[in-house]
Amino acid sequence: MDRDRAVAAGLWSALDLALRQGVQFLVSIVLARLLTPAEFGIAALVSFFASLSIVFLQGGLSMALVQRRDSSRAEESAVFWLNLLASAVFALLLIAFAPAIAQLYRIPILVPLMGLAAAQIVFAALGAVQTALLSRQLRFDLLTRAGVFASLVSGAAGIAAALEGAGVWSLVIQLAVLAAMNSLALWVVSPWRPAFAFRMRDLGGLFRFGFALSLSSALDVIYTQGFALIVGKLHGVRDVGLYNRAQSTQLLPSNVIGSIVGRVAMPVFASRSDDRGALRRGIRLANGLTMMVNVPVMTGLMLLSDLVIRVLFGDQWPAAAPILSILALAGLVYPLHIINLQTLLAQGRSDLFLRLEIIKKTVGIGSIIVGSLFGLIGLAWSQVAFAGIGLAINALPTKKSLGYGALKQLRDLGGIFIAAAIMAAVVLIVRPLVHSAPLIELLILTTVGAATYVAAGAAINGPDFRQAFDLAGQTLGRINNWRSRDVAR
Repeated sequence: MDRDRAVAAGLWSALDLALRQGVQFLVSIVLARLLTPAEFGIAALVSFFASLSIVFLQGGLSMALVQRRDSSRAEESAVFWLNLLASAVFALLLIAFAPAIAQLYRIPILVPLMGLAAAQIVFAALGAVQTALLSRQLRFDLLTRAGVFASLVSGAAGIAAALEGAGVWSLVIQLAVLAAMNSLALWVVSPWRPAFAFRMRDLGGLFRFGFALSLSSALDVIYTQGFALIVGKLHGVRDVGLYNRAQSTQLLPSNVIGSIVGRVAMPVFASRSDDRGALRRGIRLANGLTMMVNVPVMTGLMLLSDLVIRVLFGDQWPAAAPILSILALAGLVYPLHIINLQTLLAQGRSDLFLRLEIIKKTVGIGSIIVGSLFGLIGLAWSQVAFAGIGLAINALPTKKSLGYGALKQLRDLGGIFIAAAIMAAVVLIVRPLVHSAPLIELLILTTVGAATYVAAGAAINGPDFRQAFDLAGQTLGRINNWRSRDVAR
């Protein structure tokens, strides 16, 4: 797999995630101004059960197709039909248990909402194989078209429902329409179609790899979204909504940055898994490029969380600001988690991946339980503690196989952290001098911070910054070449 193809895939992946998640985030901003924190909290409860079912059923086998360099149509079709059948079973189970869940939280509306969430599970299954195959082929341009179309249609549906007074229904409608439209678009842009056959033996090694990964994905959802169950029971759905908004805001840039590299790293690393030197250099480059963006963004969220919350969501959400500030600290090293895990999966070690996830998520779920006892702030600080523990666990296989553990990775990123610290100091000095409307103040401080960070990076002139500047120059050169060819035509 040549470098140009990987760079092109990275650009399309960046566009896909930026547009798709950007549209969804913009929709959430509009909905946050139309709905209450309590309604977001109820939707978070519903989303937890739907997300858990989707990743457990589809995450493992679909990722197994990505990891495979080649797969037969029989194997791909078996994955499709098994996903669809299992999704229908899980959807029926969710409907059956909805009354008990509603009674536990004393929220009757959960019963019909769970029915719509059940439909979302089946809708998502219809496009899972196409997503996996297009990802393996690095056809993120097609995934971009499907994802953006689905995000726009579902966003319009959610906002229209909210304007009509649908309340919490608008949030669940948005998720169901998103899954349906994304699968529909994937069937349009992808030529793949399942064969009308289903044999368990066709799953073969895919099932062994995928089952372990499914359990890992389910544990991740329990860890990342399970707070809704505990906080909702202990403190009420309003607190669930506040924490959900803060977490979603913090995760948006981290997920975009981490997922861009994750999407490209899995196929690229898998193609070089037998070359330890190339794999280590790839990890080093991926770490530098992602952290160079993630660290200053998370630092900015830590310092300016109150302005971010007020500007984005309005006056209903100020209590989410301190939560966002703490969660941003936990998100500083998030891309490193993704890259180390992708390295492990690229080597085909889903068994080790599962063992690490069980250990890590057991600790993480325990931290959520303990942190929740101390309210939302205690829960947020528990994530900071776990971020460090989780990185040490995720990087352990990389240390053993490549001699490149968490401490060496962080040491190589020293220049980035120094530049971010200089940026933070300048912003803290300038902020008391700025007196304006929240939006203007946020724009001024963001501009000052970004300029300081770039200047500090240029002065430090570390390898990460040099690589980033070189890659930016190469990318701009390619774009100019593409434009020149288009003009010539």
